[in-house]
Amino acid sequence: MTKAVLVISIVIVLLIAGGLIYYFSASSSQSPDTNTDDAVKPVNYSGPIQHSIEISGFAFSPTTLNIKVGDRVTWTNMDSAPHTVTSDSGSELVSSTLDQRQSYSHTFSQPGTFTYHCRFHSSMRATIIVQ
Repeated sequence: MTKAVLVISIVIVLLIAGGLIYYFSASSSQSPDTNTDDAVKPVNYSGPIQHSIEISGFAFSPTTLNIKVGDRVTWTNMDSAPHTVTSDSGSELVSSTLDQRQSYSHTFSQPGTFTYHCRFHSSMRATIIVQ
């Protein structure tokens, strides 16, 4: 009978140990301060984003782009004809002449709606909306 008591005791100790290991491993994966008012909540911030606009077929693509303040936009001319990226009003966007495969980049630091065109081809128009 002593062997039976010893085996039962070992099984009980192992079950208790297993339960404690499970309990502590599950609770350690939780944030320790989630139940306090002073807890700092993480901010999902990925930083500025790089956007691309292709100039092709005598058009800007996409013609409308929604971005956030701090994002950067790069225009690349894929046409054989030269193009520009020029603000309709103001001086936010002022590229030099872009020959084939040349690019122009701009980081938007203010919110607003920015319409632009190609100086050489008046039908080429597009809009950047910065929030």
